[in-house]
Amino acid sequence: MPNKPALKLQPPDASPVTPVDNQEILAKVSLFAEIKDNPEAFAVLYMLMHVQHYQAGDVIIQEGDSGSDFFILADGSAGVYKKTQDGDLYKVAILTGHMGAFFGEGGLLEADTRTATIRAESECRCLVLSKSDFEEFCNFNPQWALPILKRVAKAIHNRLKNMNNDLSLLYKALVDEFAQR
Repeated sequence: MPNKPALKLQPPDASPVTPVDNQEILAKVSLFAEIKDNPEAFAVLYMLMHVQHYQAGDVIIQEGDSGSDFFILADGSAGVYKKTQDGDLYKVAILTGHMGAFFGEGGLLEADTRTATIRAESECRCLVLSKSDFEEFCNFNPQWALPILKRVAKAIHNRLKNMNNDLSLLYKALVDEFAQR
């Protein structure tokens, strides 16, 4: 069986990507912990990223939209918003650059409906990895992809677990409220 090339920076028919200018930010992302000490693996992933800039108030991703890009907040701050049943947005968290904050990891697995709105609170710079580039990375480098995929699954599992806990607390509060009436 012929060896697949270990280094594939982009599919031949893809548009060129702009290399990310700060590998230290990428190294802080927990999803990449197992490959950051592997210079070849880290370089390949690093070269697949491109930079997107957002102004304060810009929506980076919109709850309910379909998306397949993964974002790392490199600089700036962004608010995480959820919709109420009435359609109003409420802020549930603030992400800051240089801390390894990321969002949209579910899009690496499949184009998925976004579960929150992420809005730039200040000028932001995001490192972006598309699903197609990540799939190419996985196909040519399964030994490097497996640890990342495990961490993506763990991140999604943790968010689901936290959501279930939040729903349980809301349910208990609702039952307690009715019991007091």
